[in-house]
Amino acid sequence: MNSSVSPALPGIVYHYCSVETFYNIILHHTLRLSDIEKSNDFMEKKWAISQCLHHIENHIEQPQFTGDRRKSRELLEQLNIQFKQFNTMILACCFSSVRDLLSQWRGYGDNGSGVCIGFDARRTFQHAFQRASQYFRFSSTERQLPTQLLFHNVKYTTDEIENSVLTLFHSYLTMPDQHASLSDTALDLVKLIYPALPFFKMRSFCEEREWRCVYYPNLPAPPYSFEHFTETRFENILSSQRRRRAVDHFDLLELNYRLRESNLVPYRDLDFSTLPDPFIKNITIGPKCPLDRETVKLFLALNGIAVPLDEIYKSEASYR
Repeated sequence: MNSSVSPALPGIVYHYCSVETFYNIILHHTLRLSDIEKSNDFMEKKWAISQCLHHIENHIEQPQFTGDRRKSRELLEQLNIQFKQFNTMILACCFSSVRDLLSQWRGYGDNGSGVCIGFDARRTFQHAFQRASQYFRFSSTERQLPTQLLFHNVKYTTDEIENSVLTLFHSYLTMPDQHASLSDTALDLVKLIYPALPFFKMRSFCEEREWRCVYYPNLPAPPYSFEHFTETRFENILSSQRRRRAVDHFDLLELNYRLRESNLVPYRDLDFSTLPDPFIKNITIGPKCPLDRETVKLFLALNGIAVPLDEIYKSEASYR
C-alpha cells in the first residue's frame, strides 16, 4: 500500500492461459475480468482482510501501546463488522512481468500446454497504474470504490499492509470529529482500504511476479447480509452493470456469467478492438503445447492482429 516501493510500469505484461482462452481472446478481441473469489486464489481477499485486522489487534495488545485501548478495541470490532457488511465483488485479470515462467505455465498456462500473451502495458495501462498509485497513497477524500480500472503489481509482504493499516487506524482513532460514530468511522476506513485488497497475496505466490487489472462493479459479494440488503438498491446497482461503457482505452462489456467447475463465475470483458496502438506484442507457445509458430501467426493475422514471426516464441522451459 506504499507507493514509494512501487516498481515502474513494465513495457509488456504477460497473460498465461489455455489454448481455448487464447482462441477466444483473439477471436473476440477481449480480455476477461473475473471474480477473484472464484479464481484459483479464491482466499486472497479474505486473507488480506484478516491480515489488516490481525495487525491492528496485535498492535493494540503490545505492552508499549500508548493509545486508548478500550476505544481501539471498539473500533477494531466495528472494522470487523464493516468489512463483512461492505463486502463487494472484485473483478480482475492477472498478468506476470515475466515471459516463459515455469510457475506460471504450471498454475495458469494449462500445465504447460497453453499460451502466454504479451500485452502492451506502458501505454495502455498508464492511467490505470497512476490511478492505483494514488489510491495506495490514501490521499484522496473520495470514499467510494473506483469506477475506472486500477492496474498495479501485487505485493507479497505483510509489512506494507501492516504499516499502512496501522497508520490509517491511528489517524482515524485520533480524528477531531467527535460527532461520527465508531461504526461510521470504521466504514470510512474500510472504504479507504478496500481498493487495495486485491493487490496483496501470500508470500508463497511471490515467484509469480504478478500484475493485475482490477475493476470494482460495486455489487455485493456473497453471502448477502439480509439485515442490510435491499432489493431496490440491488436492482439499481445491477442496472449499471448491464450496460457497456468506456473505461480508459477499452470498452467494458456487460456483466455476464460463465461456468467453471460447476460454479457460476461473474465477469466483464474488456474489448480492445478499438485501441489506437497494437495491444498484443508477442506470443509464447507453452512447453507442452502442440501449436507451431506459423499457425499462430496466420491465426492472428486472420483476426486482424499483426505480430511479427520473430515475436512468436516457443517456450524454452524444460518441462513435461
